[in-house]
Amino acid sequence: MKQVKAGSFLLLGMSLLLSVSQAGQQLSQSQQSYSLHWALNTAPPFHIVEGPYQGQGICDSLMLAVEDALPERRMSRIVMPQTRIGVQFERNVNQCFPCMIHRANSMAAPTWFSDPTHTYQPHGIITRPETAARLRQLFGDPVVLEELLQSNDYRLGHPAGRRYGELQNLLDMHEGQSSYRVIRTGENATTAVLEMILAGRVDYTIDYQGLLAYHQRTSGDPLEFIEIAETSGEHVIGAIGCTNNAWGRALINEINQQLTDIRRDPRFMESLRLWSESSVQIPFL
Repeated sequence: MKQVKAGSFLLLGMSLLLSVSQAGQQLSQSQQSYSLHWALNTAPPFHIVEGPYQGQGICDSLMLAVEDALPERRMSRIVMPQTRIGVQFERNVNQCFPCMIHRANSMAAPTWFSDPTHTYQPHGIITRPETAARLRQLFGDPVVLEELLQSNDYRLGHPAGRRYGELQNLLDMHEGQSSYRVIRTGENATTAVLEMILAGRVDYTIDYQGLLAYHQRTSGDPLEFIEIAETSGEHVIGAIGCTNNAWGRALINEINQQLTDIRRDPRFMESLRLWSESSVQIPFL
């Protein structure tokens, strides 16, 4: 009878374990590559994670529409601050953010954008009625934002990590000059800034009319919206953004192929109507 050394059994067992481990790693990598990882932040009316309108945010509904259009993709969601979302794009972490401002794609940028999903009326100033009257008197109606920033007399509050499309360069120009820039971090930063305005801690914020619509439906405390002269009459184009790597570009390609159905999703269209106040449109149907 032929004898088999114990060492042979040990080598065979280690070989089998290695093969199983490698197969598991390959399966995990395959699942990872075919997953859609949503990053979202608590910013009504885009993401609403609590209260009577929970799950009815514009971006909440857009995520559902994408998930229905791509049923073969494994989905995951994680809530994190806006600043961390930006850092993870810079670090090439696989993720998608459903409501970004559309930009032309560039291989040098950290984010790859879908075709447009919808449009917003441009950002405006949200403030208390008495402050609105003073701003109109001093800086016009619509307000010339550059003159307001140069005055350095009114405190601007906004969520940390927030970007403002065509207005961003103007805001960046005055960031180092102004001691009246207040940044709000943490959950529900958009509505928290409105509470700071009502409490007199800041004078105004820059945001969409949809945020004011959400505030009016959930609070009712008086606030007003003033158009900004630099962007009056223009539109902000929304898009989905994913990490600019092979994973993200492949996902965006799939999303673009299904975008007509995504735009027409009844839940998405209803959320746009709910928070629009004439500020959100879908001209691409």
